[in-house]
Amino acid sequence: MDSLTQMVLGAAMGEAALGKKIGNRAMVWGAIAGTIPDLDVLSNIWMEPVQSLAFHRGYTHSALVCTLLAFVLGFLVHRMYRLPHHKWFGIVGWSLLAALVAGSIAFLGQKTILKASIALGIIAMTGWIIRRRYTRQAYDTPSAGVMEWIWLFFLALVTHPVLDCFTTYGTQILLPFSDKRVAFNNISVADPAYTLPFLTCLIFAMFYPKSDTRRRIWNRRGLIISSVYMLFTIWNKTRINTIFENSLARQNVAYTRYMTTPTILNNVLWSGIAETDSAYYYGAYSFFDAEKEFRLKTIPKDRDPIGDAAENDPTMKIMRWFSDGYYVVKQNDATHFEYLDLRFGTFRTRRDQPDQFVFRFNLEKRPDGSFYLKDQGERPRDADFSEAFPLLWNRIKGSI
Repeated sequence: MDSLTQMVLGAAMGEAALGKKIGNRAMVWGAIAGTIPDLDVLSNIWMEPVQSLAFHRGYTHSALVCTLLAFVLGFLVHRMYRLPHHKWFGIVGWSLLAALVAGSIAFLGQKTILKASIALGIIAMTGWIIRRRYTRQAYDTPSAGVMEWIWLFFLALVTHPVLDCFTTYGTQILLPFSDKRVAFNNISVADPAYTLPFLTCLIFAMFYPKSDTRRRIWNRRGLIISSVYMLFTIWNKTRINTIFENSLARQNVAYTRYMTTPTILNNVLWSGIAETDSAYYYGAYSFFDAEKEFRLKTIPKDRDPIGDAAENDPTMKIMRWFSDGYYVVKQNDATHFEYLDLRFGTFRTRRDQPDQFVFRFNLEKRPDGSFYLKDQGERPRDADFSEAFPLLWNRIKGSI
């Protein structure tokens, strides 16, 4: 899921674990812990693109690693609050949280005045909180024990990869025992219907004193609402699978396997991809479509551009593993290729362009015949949202 959602879930877990004893500190530390696994994106700084692609949602998302990290962080934070002048760690914590939230907002799509204003507003509000809390004469030290801190970090850290498992990207939660990318494909990596009610309940909770039962009630409401919505998406997926299977049968497609996944920001419009011996059949369906059927298109399963490199080349083997074998390679010229990961379906970013597959990677062939991943092509977040969102909204409503 997106970073904001993971922060909200982490904050709610922190509140559930220690909110009654330490108040909003529990939310802050939970939110920070909830985003720690995604700091693996910093690997882009020193790793090759293909290595970074494989590393993301890897060991930092392992249930075992997150459990061990919970013990380390719980012990360190517990010790930190027993050091002289420990209030400065609180200031750093709030500042880090504000930077993470503001950065997540600024990271989405093109830069706009509205997003910059929201990000600056978050930073300003954090400054007000820091001034109000940490310049007081009386400053109370959290009374939680070391095992209570460990429990907070365990809940906030482990729920991160668990939530990611429900998306399409895939999460290596079983490392080091298995490198399988667990992906249930029932919710988009960013879904406001999951995040916003959850966030609203959390905001209400944070304005009550830590001893007030209404604080725990609001936090519990957020957890229940988000969990019920997750169950709804799973039920939605069972309905979509039936519709996709019926569509394939009516169009006489003898598939070997298939997958379905919701499109970005919603759980109404879904993509489907089916594999045969010679081609992939793909299409989209909205629950508001007039006809209860996927309108399928075909893309040849052509491996000629790369030959036996698909089986032998190290870069191509990682790309195949990443895309779970749902891919097509297009050759642009003698040395430049485009790798299409078909799992995420298609997305239209401009009216004058056709739908294009969401995940596209640019490959280059070296003189020795090996392949090199240059970068990832244009993604939905790189689009002009003022044009892309109306197109997506119209398709969700059933307009073809």
